[in-house]
Amino acid sequence: MLKFLAIFKREFSSMFLSPVAYVTAVVFVAASAWTFIQAVQVNSGENESLVMIMMISVMIWVPILVTVVCMRLFAEEKRSGTLETLMTVAVSERCVVLGKYFSALLFVWLVLVPAVAVIYWLAYISPGIESVDHYGVAGGAVMFALVTICCVAIGLLVSLLTRNQIVAAICCFAAICTPFFLKSLVGTLPVFGDRVVEYISLETQLLGFSAGSLSLQVVVLYLSVAVLMLFTAVRILESRRWL
Repeated sequence: MLKFLAIFKREFSSMFLSPVAYVTAVVFVAASAWTFIQAVQVNSGENESLVMIMMISVMIWVPILVTVVCMRLFAEEKRSGTLETLMTVAVSERCVVLGKYFSALLFVWLVLVPAVAVIYWLAYISPGIESVDHYGVAGGAVMFALVTICCVAIGLLVSLLTRNQIVAAICCFAAICTPFFLKSLVGTLPVFGDRVVEYISLETQLLGFSAGSLSLQVVVLYLSVAVLMLFTAVRILESRRWL
């Protein structure tokens, strides 16, 4: 546990030593807030849910946020050669993977908090908005947590597979964007059933979570993918000792 905490503190503190972290946080919050406000103005007078607009406005920027955070996790250390030094210390591969993973996940969550809170700020300054659906916001927060748990695990694995941050960023962004466009990409193919596409489509899950409906199947899906990605990352890192 102490070794895991040491890796976690090392990774989490290193994120704030670079101005990239602050620029990423500010740009993400500003971009999602601007998208949300513009979407509210466009849908003014319609029956579109305010929470749903907020979730879509924030979610479309999540792949970029996760990509920027995750692309350097292992790729930079492999390029600079510090990964070999880290692995010579008496620390297990599991501690290294989990320490990097949870530090990146916590940073992503910290950036998401003010982005989600924009909906309350808008309701406060706009007399036309009477109230905010707190249960819908809570469902959206859970959805953001599940999506980022899965996406950060994918980004970490992609970063482990290359030593070039640009390559890691491109592959990470492509892998994370897949659930966002899955319904439109494979929905017309005969080999995929409608129920399968609906089950794994992020668009469908957003509608359910914004309405306050929490599905255990969706929770299991995202957590299972995250565990699989982390397990694979640990095994790949372990194989480096024998190369």
